[in-house]
Amino acid sequence: MKFIVLLLCLAAVNCQMNFPEIPQIKIGALFYDNEFEIEEAFVQSIEFVNTLSKDEFLLQPIVMRLNTYDSTMFIEKYACDLLDMGVAAIFGPSSRANSDVVAVLANITGIPNILFDAIIEEPEEQKAGHQLTVNVYPAQQMISKAYSDIIHNYGWRKFNLVYDIDDDTAPMRLQDIIQLRDLYIDAVRLRKYRKGDDYRNLWKSMKGDRRVILDCPADILVEMLNASIPFDMTGQFNHLFLTNLENLEGILEPLRHNETFALNITAVRFKERPTNLPNLNQVNNEPSQKLLPKLIHDAVMLYYLALKNITTHYIIEDPPRYTCENLDFSGEMGRWPFGEYIRRIMGQASFLNDSYFHYGSMQFDNYGHRTQFEMEIYEPMDNYSLAVCHTNGHIYNEHISNNITKKIVYKVATRIGAPYFMERENATDTEIMGSSRYTGYVVDLIDELSKEMQFEYVFVPVPGNGYGKYNKETKRWDGIIGEIINNDAHMGLCDLTITQARKEVVDFSVPFMTLGISILAYKKPVERKSWSAFLEPFQSEVWVYVMASIFIISFLYFAISRITVGDWENPHPCNKNPDVVENRWTISNSIWITIGSIMTAGCDILPTHSTMRIFTTMFWIFAIIINNSYTANMAAFLTNSKMEGSINSIADLAGQNEVKFGTIEGGSTYSLFAESNETTYRLAFNRMQGSEPPVYTKDNNEGVERVLKNNGSYMFLMETTSLEYNTERNCKLQMLGETFGEKHYAIAVPFGAEYRHSLNVAILRLAEKGILPSLKQKWWKNTNNSCDHEEAPEKDTPDLTFDNVRGIFYTLYVGIFIAYIIGITDFLLYTHHVAAEEGLTFKQAFLKEIKFVLNIWNNKKPVSKAPSTRSNSLTTSEKSSKSCSKSTKSLRSCRSLQKKKTIANGDVPEVKSVKSLKSCLTKH
Repeated sequence: MKFIVLLLCLAAVNCQMNFPEIPQIKIGALFYDNEFEIEEAFVQSIEFVNTLSKDEFLLQPIVMRLNTYDSTMFIEKYACDLLDMGVAAIFGPSSRANSDVVAVLANITGIPNILFDAIIEEPEEQKAGHQLTVNVYPAQQMISKAYSDIIHNYGWRKFNLVYDIDDDTAPMRLQDIIQLRDLYIDAVRLRKYRKGDDYRNLWKSMKGDRRVILDCPADILVEMLNASIPFDMTGQFNHLFLTNLENLEGILEPLRHNETFALNITAVRFKERPTNLPNLNQVNNEPSQKLLPKLIHDAVMLYYLALKNITTHYIIEDPPRYTCENLDFSGEMGRWPFGEYIRRIMGQASFLNDSYFHYGSMQFDNYGHRTQFEMEIYEPMDNYSLAVCHTNGHIYNEHISNNITKKIVYKVATRIGAPYFMERENATDTEIMGSSRYTGYVVDLIDELSKEMQFEYVFVPVPGNGYGKYNKETKRWDGIIGEIINNDAHMGLCDLTITQARKEVVDFSVPFMTLGISILAYKKPVERKSWSAFLEPFQSEVWVYVMASIFIISFLYFAISRITVGDWENPHPCNKNPDVVENRWTISNSIWITIGSIMTAGCDILPTHSTMRIFTTMFWIFAIIINNSYTANMAAFLTNSKMEGSINSIADLAGQNEVKFGTIEGGSTYSLFAESNETTYRLAFNRMQGSEPPVYTKDNNEGVERVLKNNGSYMFLMETTSLEYNTERNCKLQMLGETFGEKHYAIAVPFGAEYRHSLNVAILRLAEKGILPSLKQKWWKNTNNSCDHEEAPEKDTPDLTFDNVRGIFYTLYVGIFIAYIIGITDFLLYTHHVAAEEGLTFKQAFLKEIKFVLNIWNNKKPVSKAPSTRSNSLTTSEKSSKSCSKSTKSLRSCRSLQKKKTIANGDVPEVKSVKSLKSCLTKH
């Protein structure tokens, strides 16, 4: 038996002589006595490394446990003990040590110090003493920047930041968010608490605020959130952002079945890579939710990869044994030569194979601070990822489908105003609390959006019925914008215009309607002109003077003709020696030539003597001036009504002083004019500002009423959508000029609203389907419109209408009527005379004359030859003919007798004088 034991011993010695011993590298670690999860993860990670290193080297862990009450002196002693044991690296301690003594010792000895927890960033003068330190926990300033990027991405500008006043690392970890308070001093509020306090006081101070950033340890998170429930801080319109980087999956499970807990929670954690690494600290086959155990594993793997990289080329010498008694803090004592090399290689080894790390590859700056990592944004209640934040500032949304079905109810802030949102007139008692109480374009639009996005909604008409105006004194917004800013509503939907001021405090969806601005004016009713409108170019007294002048001039004409010898004429031209001469300028002829001159019609008889011609010429000058003055005034009168509508643009409106104009005070149209640098807009704004009484209104309805009340002396600058709606329903209103100042209606949402993208997609789908145009047609077009729409004239000079000149036609009709009355009367008198001459009855004579009148082809009328009248009397024409014939015969006989006497005497046959003819005619 002893012989067999001896052989085995010799065999064992022989094996050791034939096979070289595997190098063992001692690895020291400092953990507190209650950090058993981290310590266990450290040991498991080293065991995992030893299975990978095979025959290259083995890591031998040496753990020193610290007490929670140990001072810096004890920590230094434990570190010196590790150095005295010849460790090649020291892991830890955690941030609870609150001392850099280990890092200083590592820098002196050249032994790498690898950290795994968040520490306070050291001042610049201390960084030189930490050259051998590497921390796999991301730098606090990088985490702070990531938080700030997330807040900016979500558009949060008004929120409460809550953190533990006793946490020394919190101000550094949240420094970028805290700095936002300098930009938004009234929007970012800092709240501090102390662990163990009554958290209800904290939430009471934030009551009414809808967004909270909470930096809180996981062990008191549920307790703190329970304290917020009585203050309505966990409703569906509240948002909570948790900065705790621990995996909070399952921690909030006690709140899941609380019906009042409908809070929108967002949390962050380091992005884990899918690896084949063993689960650390497994309990009931569930992975650990702790962050630091996984980081200590990554730290061990980082050190292992650095050693593996070095051992392929070099043999690592064992580090010297250092004791605190022989340490030279001046740095002159020799360092371990491989320590600084290992420290440098660790900054590169993580890129070789990041599958060894839970939180991906790492990159460090010159001071050993980790600057590269990925942060996952997730929903901790149901544990699904929302986005990934990179250290370069980019945030990428993760489109991960989940089976969580939540009842989404959006609160829609709006305002009463046709046709967008109106209360039904016949709303029943059962409908008074429901959405069916309302009707309008907004109701139909939100209903279509709810079908596209699968959500429910409730309407909330805002107090004051305002769109949203900023109060410089209170520094708050009211109306719909105020509701969105205060997170009292998910959406703001009405005729809400996108403006730069509003975009600074809320987000907008894509526009669902495009519009502009135009002028709403009173449409004066078309007045029917009087029948005597053609007389209006002259005033009544002018017409009196003209008519008096006609009669006076006619009398003067008649008077001067009596004294003018040259205008007396022989009534019988064939009688060279008439017994009488006659003046043709009778009263009737004088009036005729006077009227003909005024009417520029001329006359068939004209004066011959110079006196009469001078008189006539002067009157003609008067007549032509009167005629042309009437023509000019008539043309101006006919176009006067068109000249009244000379305002056709905002430039015309701003360039006149007779018509006042205004808009809604503080609205988007007001802002357009107030903030514009365009000359016309500035002039218009200055005129509105200087008007008394004020020309601004509270809303569109007041503006419309003011336009109607002032009957054309006030115009209202209005968005074309509302303008079209009102002109369609009121015939007394009209739109003047072209549209200017393009604007857009969109849905307002809080900054960073996660449903904004879905809203944009839904609106675009409704537009593609033609639903948006059909909704506008439904609510804008008035099918019962009975207004007579006048088309704008294409000519600069308007055409004359019958209403303008009908008085002239009436005058013509009256004149013709009078003329026919006189003609018919004369015809009847003549018929009576014919009946008397021819011995016929009046009826027979009337039928005879009518037949002749109707026989339009016969142009010669026979002279009546009735014997009863012919022998007794002759007509005036027959007497004149006989007289002229008798005179002709007498003249011929006188000339014949004179001729015979001359021949008998042998004289020349010549009548000596007119007197001889007169004496001859006298004898005969």
